[in-house]
Amino acid sequence: MSTTIEIPPNERGVIRVFAINAPPDEIKDQLASMPKPDLARQLLNSPHLDTTSVEIFPVSDLTGMGLTAYLTEGYAVEENALATDRAKLDALAGYVLLLFSESFKGASATLSPSAELTLIGSYREYRPAAGGPTIDAESARPYSGTPQMTPNVPARGPAGSAMVVLAIIVLIGLGLWWLLT
Repeated sequence: MSTTIEIPPNERGVIRVFAINAPPDEIKDQLASMPKPDLARQLLNSPHLDTTSVEIFPVSDLTGMGLTAYLTEGYAVEENALATDRAKLDALAGYVLLLFSESFKGASATLSPSAELTLIGSYREYRPAAGGPTIDAESARPYSGTPQMTPNVPARGPAGSAMVVLAIIVLIGLGLWWLLT
């Protein structure tokens, strides 16, 4: 039974966590024979999806940390967003696939993952609220600073260039005189 997943247009900052329902040795062999992006496209049944940012790894690689800590610390997913799925995430074994919003490049999409994938959950990365307090200080207003002064650069005329050429000629002459004596 395959379910479809609707991706809205202009989606940003969502991580979809899938369990890969295949023996770990089988997935390890597939990863040895094909790049991760290709395996991800195959598992997601999406041959044209940009899967360069997809992560596929065994949960055992996170020993001592766990998948929930990986998502909260590595991707700034808020802990309360993971609370309902914490037991499922902590119980996962074998390989997982993390699919990021950037794979869709802002376009809407419909995914029909293979039967080997089970969607565990979709989690939004923490985004601080845009903006902040308004600054009303006089110095924060446009064009309120000191006018830019143009520094005085001494003019380099022909006399300066002639001195450099003369110094080079003298050095060459001294070098030749030293070689001949």
